[in-house]
Amino acid sequence: MTADHDPHGPGPTGVVWECAVRLRLLTDSHVGAARAGTGQVAESDVDLRLDRDPRGGAPRLRATTLAGLLRHELLARTADPEGAAALLGSGDAPGAGARSSALDLDDAYAALPGGGAVSVRVGTRVDPATGSVHPGRMWQWEVLPAGTEFTAHLRLRAADPAEEARLLTLLALAARGLADEGPGIRIGGRTGRGLGAVRATRWAVRRHDLTDEEGWFSYHARDWPTRWREADRALDAADPDADLVGGLRAELNGHGQWATAALLSEAVVVDRRRRAELRLELHVAERLDPVPSGRDPRPATLLIADTPTDTLAGERTTPADRVHRRRPAVTGDGEATPLPVLGDTALFALFKRIGERLVRDAAEHLSGEGTRWPEWHAHWWGGDTGRWPDSRPAPSRIRLRATPTLTGGAPVTTTRLTVDSLFGDAVDGHLFTTELHSGGSAPVVLDVTAPDDAVLGLLALVVRELATVPLDTLGAGAGSGSGRLVATRAVLATHEGDGSPPHEVDLVRALTEPDGPDAATARGWLPELHRQITRAPEPGPDDEGDPS
Repeated sequence: MTADHDPHGPGPTGVVWECAVRLRLLTDSHVGAARAGTGQVAESDVDLRLDRDPRGGAPRLRATTLAGLLRHELLARTADPEGAAALLGSGDAPGAGARSSALDLDDAYAALPGGGAVSVRVGTRVDPATGSVHPGRMWQWEVLPAGTEFTAHLRLRAADPAEEARLLTLLALAARGLADEGPGIRIGGRTGRGLGAVRATRWAVRRHDLTDEEGWFSYHARDWPTRWREADRALDAADPDADLVGGLRAELNGHGQWATAALLSEAVVVDRRRRAELRLELHVAERLDPVPSGRDPRPATLLIADTPTDTLAGERTTPADRVHRRRPAVTGDGEATPLPVLGDTALFALFKRIGERLVRDAAEHLSGEGTRWPEWHAHWWGGDTGRWPDSRPAPSRIRLRATPTLTGGAPVTTTRLTVDSLFGDAVDGHLFTTELHSGGSAPVVLDVTAPDDAVLGLLALVVRELATVPLDTLGAGAGSGSGRLVATRAVLATHEGDGSPPHEVDLVRALTEPDGPDAATARGWLPELHRQITRAPEPGPDDEGDPS
């Protein structure tokens, strides 16, 4: 594509930055298609498909999707709509302040780990009240496995040199969500259940000064395949430890733009996100004492059921009929290795189920029937519908940051049979084996958006359940003693969004030291929780006495 036909090309003056980033999925992801069309439909029974390039059928991350994720991250961090509009354009109607985007992006195509294929998984809808699967709520969906890489190409246009430092600062702030820090950017659907965690592993940047003849030709005298090949080579040669800001500063200094590089390095923007994160260490175990003590918990068994994988010869890798779920996880060296997981949807449903039981029992004890605890609970944990028939499902404001992987422990194979209740002997053909996971632990992080004291109090109570004698279990086999989890560490950190350091409360220490400051802080949250869950429901439009 030449300069005369370049739809992304800027005007004859200004500066253009070419940026390329390699994104690696840390957990499974489903980037869904808006609708199935030519080139996107495979001959299978899959219900939810990945978005694919209509020409070649390769899974892709659309430019509009990535731009929307960057805009959302920038707005959350800065609370500055003007800055987001300057970088990514404004959606206002023409003549009402509409602005074109200074940042152009291309669709990014997936490179699967090891040249493998897209996975087809079975999805289920778990009933939070019982922990079991809703009858008939099962579907198949395509999933990009952890370790999948996208190469995204971006171009930042600064028509006014005076705006260059500001636009670069805004881009760097938006791209922080692609670094391994905090909640950050998540790609695809079901991100609240731990899917779609992504990290930028390499950056490559190049500056073109279009006011200079050499810079003008270095940018325009290339077709698009040449630009993408050059960016790929630059990414391969890039330092994996270098971040975007370091690359921008080095390129600015190389072009003699020391003042702009200094402005970029000195720009300090306060993260305006009001949030909380609960960092847990969960063990597949059960306590020997009802109160946390110095004794180690006893290992338990866990089964997040999955079908055994097949080898290339069509033989199973294990003789078991059911195995504990293993998922590719990106390790420290960047390789995706299959590891046992603590679950995603099932784990989130466990937290939600414990929280629902706690607020229901507390509300009924304090005020009896007719309180608004269901609406309050759905506000934080998500819900199918509200009170009215035309209400939409409520999104969850408590989110599982990533699918936790288990370290330690070992697989245990058990054999079970069906006993005839009349004669007491085994039923022929009803013998099956299961490979469970025994012991091990996993770090778990829950993120909360715009928390208040009420939800912090609920999280403290959830930790109390998991750290003492939990009544709820995870996964299958609860009737035979499987699925016990014990929290041995729980730190709740709140970020006020004003630049101050986070305030941390050790919720396990609050249990072991009831007279300490952590316990006092946790107890101070509970009156607001009681007030929120015992308020009467808001009157509806058809209720008697409604002024409407």
